[in-house]
Amino acid sequence: MLPPVMSTDSSRASSPLDLDLTMAETPLKFAQEKEIKGTKHPHYFFEDGNIVFLVEGSLYKIHRYFFARDSAHFRSIFGLKGIEGSDEYSPCILSDVNCADFDEFLAILYPTDFLHPTEKNIDQWTSILHLSAKWGFESIKLLAIDRLTAYAAPIDKIVLGRRYGIDDWLPSSYEAVCMRVDPLTMEEGMKLGLEDAIRISAARQIYGCAEPRHKLAYLSQDLREIFGLIS
Repeated sequence: MLPPVMSTDSSRASSPLDLDLTMAETPLKFAQEKEIKGTKHPHYFFEDGNIVFLVEGSLYKIHRYFFARDSAHFRSIFGLKGIEGSDEYSPCILSDVNCADFDEFLAILYPTDFLHPTEKNIDQWTSILHLSAKWGFESIKLLAIDRLTAYAAPIDKIVLGRRYGIDDWLPSSYEAVCMRVDPLTMEEGMKLGLEDAIRISAARQIYGCAEPRHKLAYLSQDLREIFGLIS
């Protein structure tokens, strides 16, 4: 008599041994899964990109070619052994950069319209100047300087000229501020810093650049308001 044929039905219940193996393998599988370090940026996460940066929790997957070509700073970083940035699981972290500035910078590298580039304001060009100077993108820095030369106010040119070594801006900008009718505002003085604010005020007084708009007799009455003194 032939022995009974064993069922080959795949739907049969697993043996206790099978269940034990499954339960043992599951935690190991989960432990080996990698964790994405941030959220993919909606515009600057290209599938064919080959370097991933993490900025304030946003992942940027872009093309290292532009960074290696134009920046000695990034060329030196990419030349290091064990550099991260190969994928979203081990991105290269830019800890001293914010997303707003980085987005403006990348908009220069990845323009959407070559014929009619997007108009940018002073703050946007300042962001671009900041990162291009920081990382040594000389051509982009010159572009930002060119745009700011045309549109930035003299106070901004003094502040940025001092910060980024744009000496050509300084003489004409200082002259414009010293010769103008209006005195420095509190906000302008804060931007310029104590030393420049004092020198500008002294130059205006010495050279009589500003005409008085109120009679001297009213000064003692207005001092409390001007300096925020308690009545």
